[in-house]
Amino acid sequence: MSADVGDRITLHANTVDTPDRTGTIVGVLGTDGPPYRVRFDNGDETIVTPGPDATIASPSVGERLEQVADKATEVAGEAAERAREVAEDATGRAARTVSDVAASVAERLER
Repeated sequence: MSADVGDRITLHANTVDTPDRTGTIVGVLGTDGPPYRVRFDNGDETIVTPGPDATIASPSVGERLEQVADKATEVAGEAAERAREVAEDATGRAARTVSDVAASVAERLER
């Protein structure tokens, strides 16, 4: 049973009182198949080697676009956070430089 990142997997329950588990494949750990890293719809994430009670479905084009948009949003958020950290660091260095220059000028004026 082969799958790609982004495919949906359903692990069908073996008993009547147990619900099926559905999730998204977020990693293919084998060379060309199982095991898969799966993020289930409830947020749990685990490694799965699907058995005969599992089905895998490729997402529609719209679902793929939504997955790509979600990933792009995540990456953009990380980039914005990093840019904020760099800006704060640069602001701190600039403030220290101005403070050092001001102290140097004040020291010269005292002489």
